[in-house]
Amino acid sequence: MIKGIAHVALYTAKFEETIHFYENVFQAKVFGYFKTDVRACWLLVGDSILEIFESDDYNEGGFKHIAIECDDVDELFHDALNKGAQAHVYPKDITLHLNETINARIAFIKGINGEQIELFEKKK
Repeated sequence: MIKGIAHVALYTAKFEETIHFYENVFQAKVFGYFKTDVRACWLLVGDSILEIFESDDYNEGGFKHIAIECDDVDELFHDALNKGAQAHVYPKDITLHLNETINARIAFIKGINGEQIELFEKKK
C-alpha cells in the first residue's frame, strides 16, 4: 500500500545557510542531523520532511521544485522575499481540472540555492 511521499531531498553547496533559510521562511524544525559520505539533515516542514544533503555538485539546488502548502500565498511570498528569496512567478489564481476541480492561488520563489519553491494555497 502506497502512503505518499516520505520526503524530498535537496542537494546543496550551502548546507547551513539552506537549513537556516527553510527555518526562517517556512518555520521548519530540525528533526536531526546524520552523515553518509556527506553531512545531512532532516527538516520538518509542516507535516512533511525535507532532507538536506551537503554537495558541491549542486550549486543551484538539486530538484526542479517543491510545493509548500500555506494559508496565504501573498503574505508568505512577500515574507520570503524579505528573508532572502527571489521572486520567480508572482502570485496568481489557477484552476486545475483533475478528478475534481481545484482552485488555488500559487506563486514561485527561488531559494538561496536557486531552487524553485512553489507556494500553494487551495481555495474552497
